[in-house]
Amino acid sequence: MTILRHHNEVYKQAGAVHGCALCQGAEIIFFCEDVGRHNAVDAIAGYMWLHNIAGDDKIFYTTGRLTSEMVIKAAQMGIPVLLSRSGITQMGLEMARRTGMILISRAKGRHFLVYHRHDKIIYDDPPRR
Repeated sequence: MTILRHHNEVYKQAGAVHGCALCQGAEIIFFCEDVGRHNAVDAIAGYMWLHNIAGDDKIFYTTGRLTSEMVIKAAQMGIPVLLSRSGITQMGLEMARRTGMILISRAKGRHFLVYHRHDKIIYDDPPRR
């Protein structure tokens, strides 16, 4: 999250934009900002297609809500993990359940909520119950 925060240049200057990133582990492969969150997602999909990048070992980060459309787009890109700084919608959670996608939201610093597939996450500092 710290690395991603440094990429939001347009947001820092103007606000009102969404950022999306394609990540592999802690590495950011491609970052995009746009006024429309769907435009930013589509730019990542295009980047993956142009560079023949498979999504099966990637993480998709967005500043926007995790709606059903966002989950569907990430699933179509073959990305198993969707991470957001924002919240989720009920339909987004339903789509994640149908596709088996790991869904993480409200990610800020070391705090986050795992809404689906928490059993697939390896915690470096396990949460207390």
